[in-house]
Amino acid sequence: MNLIVNGDDFGYSPGQNLGIIKAHVKGILTSTTAMANGEYLDEALALAAPHKNLGIGVHLIMDCGKSVLPASEIPSLVDSGGQFRKHREDLPIDIDQKELFREWSAQIDKLKDLGVSLTHMDGHHHMHLHPDLLETALCIAEKYQLPMRYLPFYHGDKEKKLVADSSVRIFTGLTDFYKDSVSLEYFKDFRKNHSFSDESVLEIMCHPAYLDDIIYERSSYNIHRVKELVILTSDKARDALEAQGVTLGNVRDFIASSR
Repeated sequence: MNLIVNGDDFGYSPGQNLGIIKAHVKGILTSTTAMANGEYLDEALALAAPHKNLGIGVHLIMDCGKSVLPASEIPSLVDSGGQFRKHREDLPIDIDQKELFREWSAQIDKLKDLGVSLTHMDGHHHMHLHPDLLETALCIAEKYQLPMRYLPFYHGDKEKKLVADSSVRIFTGLTDFYKDSVSLEYFKDFRKNHSFSDESVLEIMCHPAYLDDIIYERSSYNIHRVKELVILTSDKARDALEAQGVTLGNVRDFIASSR
């Protein structure tokens, strides 16, 4: 079994950046996804520069922080100050899809212009998989030839067919290393609880971080990020995966032609 351990929210805060780097250097984290609108993006990329085995993808944003494009160009997505409007995963989203395509393209272009060789794409709060946004996300993935994190349980037959009919390379994301499930037992029982074939490519979504004021004040998922960092840097977690025949790597290690 092939496993990617991906730290989301790279560029969000100093503590998030340092946690992701620590989990890579001292632990089992192999990949991260960067927020093009992150306040601490430049710092994140500078920290990542020496670590050539750390895969870096794009964490597409449409519901958090400030847009990359000017507000006047994407009025259905942002308020007058350029801040993204809030959306819920379980409710319809009525926006201009052409504006979303342009904004997500701008986010990817920004990272590429900064020298990032992108390995894949996912979405903040999994918004790239929202039924109202999925088609645009697939168009983005096709445009940039980026593999995409996919959560099959999010979708019904209509959305699954849309994905299957596209040319987008997908891999299965796991969202269960979260809150009360953040423990060494998660890795000790990994193969037992995730019955996939030996050829499967899976990805664990995580958010390892040092707690700082930004995370504590802005995110409801805060203390658990510190616990994630402790677990992901434990030798016992690595040993448990090795004992089960799990191979660690980033998206580029397992899926051809990501760029």
